[in-house]
Amino acid sequence: MAPRRRRGASGDAAEDDHSEPETLKNRPPNTAFRQQRMRAWQCVLTPKLIVTIFSILAAVYLGFGAYLMYLAYTVRDISIDYTDCTSLAPSEPEFSTVPKAQITAHFKETGVFDPFQSQWQSRSRTVGNKTRKICRVNVNIPEDLKPTISFFYHLTNFYQNHRRYVNSFNAKQLLGEDVDGRTINDSTCSPLTHDRFGKIIYPCGLVANSVFNDTFSQPINLSLKNTTEDEAVYEMSRKGIAWPGIADLYGPTKYKASQIAPPPNWEDRYPDGYNDTNLPNLKDDEDLQNWMMLAAAPNFYKLYQKNSDDVMPAGQYQIDIESNFDTTKYNGRKAFVITTISTMGSRNIYPGIIFLVVGGICLLLDIWFILSFFLWKPRKLGDPSYLSWNQPSAPQPGHAATS
Repeated sequence: MAPRRRRGASGDAAEDDHSEPETLKNRPPNTAFRQQRMRAWQCVLTPKLIVTIFSILAAVYLGFGAYLMYLAYTVRDISIDYTDCTSLAPSEPEFSTVPKAQITAHFKETGVFDPFQSQWQSRSRTVGNKTRKICRVNVNIPEDLKPTISFFYHLTNFYQNHRRYVNSFNAKQLLGEDVDGRTINDSTCSPLTHDRFGKIIYPCGLVANSVFNDTFSQPINLSLKNTTEDEAVYEMSRKGIAWPGIADLYGPTKYKASQIAPPPNWEDRYPDGYNDTNLPNLKDDEDLQNWMMLAAAPNFYKLYQKNSDDVMPAGQYQIDIESNFDTTKYNGRKAFVITTISTMGSRNIYPGIIFLVVGGICLLLDIWFILSFFLWKPRKLGDPSYLSWNQPSAPQPGHAATS
């Protein structure tokens, strides 16, 4: 085969016409990007740039941290631990002061209604063949609270993040599908899949079975007693307490009442099981939807009710709590919280503290760099005398000096 001619060399025109396309067909276009001639930029960390960066970081973190702390301290709340109410509080009609160790309150002033002088009493009520334990708490609110007013329950030492507990539900069943018994048996709902009569448990699994079932002030309101009125009512709504869109994960069941049974811990709610008139519609059950949003930590809050429109006047509020959820089995505690809401949510000072700490570190580094670069007379920036090839060579070991 004849050697290929160099481009531009003289020769047969036909040969050049044949070889030139073969030579150029894989050559990239002559552009800066394709020929790797793009301009490059490299940040040179000069003293002025470093000081500027840390000054900006310090200002941002300290400013935002101060704002978060301000928002946290504008929140007004009271939390009362009622775990021991039925055992420590006196029976009706007597009241006693709730121990201060079980009250946490943040208000601007105490006034006539000192929150740490809240009282409680234990009482009982017979429903059917069962005796219910009731804890009545008179909560003192020392100042008017602006909406939104939220009412949470707070559980401690309850591990919703346990690996088996987290997976113990069937998503299709919650969505309303009539999942067959074999599929339920093979699912992660075990061991709560069927009752002793062989009926499918609906909803199956450990999560739904353990749903929080204490009730507060039935009907849902808080009775107000203050110096200007003998008695009034502050109503709270149970609607809209779940996150928007969560209801799309639930639906009315397609099971027949004869096919399913309630979870074991729902016995008080359905003492005679399901029938055609009392089948639960999980799409409307916002309590269950909140509970099924599993908490990442063992101490957590869940929203129970709220009022987004009305001011909560200062006064003494009476709350009746039907205590059904036993936290003593796992050495846990339970409390209720009445709180206002800021732009960043309920009271939480830790994000502000974190931002202030990081901002403080940036400020200290900024001051140190200023002193090092501008006041402590450092070496000249870019001094070539410090380059390695400008240094005197050290004698190599093993080599004697020549005369």
